[in-house]
Amino acid sequence: MEKRLIWDWNGTLLDDVAAAVGALNRMLVKRGARPITIEHYRRRFGFPVRPFYAELGVDLAKWDWDEICEDFHNFVLEEPQAVRPDARAALELAASLGFRQSILSALRQDKLEAALAANGFLGFFDRIFGVDNLDGASKLDRGRELMASLGPSADTPVFIGDTLHDAEVARELGGRCVLVSCGHQMPDRLAAAGCPVAATLADAVRLAVQITGIGS
Repeated sequence: MEKRLIWDWNGTLLDDVAAAVGALNRMLVKRGARPITIEHYRRRFGFPVRPFYAELGVDLAKWDWDEICEDFHNFVLEEPQAVRPDARAALELAASLGFRQSILSALRQDKLEAALAANGFLGFFDRIFGVDNLDGASKLDRGRELMASLGPSADTPVFIGDTLHDAEVARELGGRCVLVSCGHQMPDRLAAAGCPVAATLADAVRLAVQITGIGS
C-alpha cells in the first residue's frame, strides 16, 4: 500500500506566525480594533477566521469581508516570513522513507503554488490542493477532493499540521494526524486534539513512521 503524508503549509512548513500577527494587527488598527500579541493570537486563533476577527473587535456588519481578507493577505506579503529551517530536511527524510507527499492548505491555490515554487518545494509533492478564496475558512472540501484523487492503492494518510483544524480535517477524512507545536496554536491547545504533538518537523515525520509502520 502507498504510504502518504499530507502536509499543511502556513505555520507548518512555513514559519509565518509573526508575519500573520503583524498583518492582522495592521488590519485591526485600520478598522478601529486594538492590536494583539503573538501569545494572545496563538491562544485564540482558529478556523474559520470570521469568529476570531469578530472576537478581536472587527465589526463584520460594517466592514466588507472581501476587503478584510485582501488587506490581511496584502499586509502579510510585506511582513518577513520564511520556510522553517528544517522544512527541506523533513521533506527529504519523508521521501527517503518511502512516503508520497501532498499539500492541503487553506491558502488560495495560486498563492500556494507560487510560494512552493519560490522555495523550490514543488518537486516534493505530487498533489497540491489549495482553496479558491482568501476567506480563511475550512479546507475540508478540498481535502475530500484530494482524498478522492488518491485511488485504491493509498493507505490511510497521515496529516501533518499545526492547528486543531488540521486534526479535524484528518479525522473527518478518515486519516491520522500529527501536529507540530511551533505554529499558529499553543501546544496545550493542540493536546486537546488527542493526536501526537511534535516539537519539530523531523519529529513529526518520525511519529508518522510509527503510526503507519512504514519500513516494518
